[in-house]
Parts: sequence; C-alpha cells; structure tokens
Amino acid sequence: MQVRNSFKLALLKQMLLGFQLSAVSSNSMSVPERKNAIKLSADAAMVFARGSTRWTRGLVAGLSENSNNEDLLRGILGKKYERLSLPCRSSWKIPRSRKILKRCLGLCSRRKKATATQHDVKSGSTLARRLVKKRIQVLKKLLPGGESMAGFSLLDQTLDYAVSLKAQVDIMRRLLKISKASNLNK
Repeated sequence: MQVRNSFKLALLKQMLLGFQLSAVSSNSMSVPERKNAIKLSADAAMVFARGSTRWTRGLVAGLSENSNNEDLLRGILGKKYERLSLPCRSSWKIPRSRKILKRCLGLCSRRKKATATQHDVKSGSTLARRLVKKRIQVLKKLLPGGESMAGFSLLDQTLDYAVSLKAQVDIMRRLLKISKASNLNK
C-alpha cells in the first residue's frame, strides 16, 4: 500500500507548523520537553493529513487527555479538532447487565470444561483460536481507538495506521537529513 505524495506534503506542512507553534527550536526547552513537543506535533500532523478515521479519533482522544496539548492540537488541526474530538458513534460500548455477563461466562466456562475433556482434532483448532484472540487483544492495545474495533475493521484500520506511521518516519528522516546538512554548511 503506497502513500500518496499529497498525504506526505500535508503531513510535512502540518509537522513544520507544529514545530513552529511549540517552539521546538528554542533553547529554553529541556530534552524531554522537546521530545514530547516533536512527538505531539508529528502525531497531530498525521491526524490532520489522514482525516477522520477511527484510529485518528482515538489518537486525538489520547492526546487531548493532557490539557497542555489542547492549544497545540487546536493550532495544528484547526477546525478539524472539534470534529475529531467528538466520540465515534460506533465506538460506544453497549452496557450489559452483570447477571447476563455472569450467566454467559458460566455457560462459556462449562463449555470449555466439556471440550477440555475431549482430546481430539479440535484441540489444535482451539489452540489456534486462543493464539489469534491473544494477538487481536495485543493489536487492539497498540492501535489508538482499537479497543472498540473487531474483525476486519481492526485489520483495515491497523494497516492504514501502519502506512501512516511509515510515512511519518520517512518525513522525519528527511527532516533530520536536511537539518544535518544545514548544520554542516554553517
């Protein structure tokens, strides 16, 4: 999956805007502050360039938890900040009764006990299912907003997020090369 040049250009423009707004080049910042400002600028620029998806909403929600980030996010995202900070309707979880959950878990555990006594061909498939479930849980934790996704949408959003992260890394590497070259010329 290739990244369009328009995406990279928008990412670069917003990243540089974020660097200006956060005053990354000022000498008054400590190294951890500068690192956080660069990361915040890069993430907000990626959200701006990508647009509205589930993972961008999750990323904005995560970045908005710190009240110090809000001004920079508003500066980089502009009008998109309000739209992206709203919760995604499909990410709301359905409230369930404790009785229903206990009943379901009790039935599931009885089924597991019944199937655990049978050691046939199905034991390999149950092991594979467990591995897949564990990997999906890890994937849900890695992807911003992934806790509310399931199945193919989780894989689709993960692929999109990975491609966007790769483009972000490419742009940051190019900026580093340009910065090193300009320091050598001085």
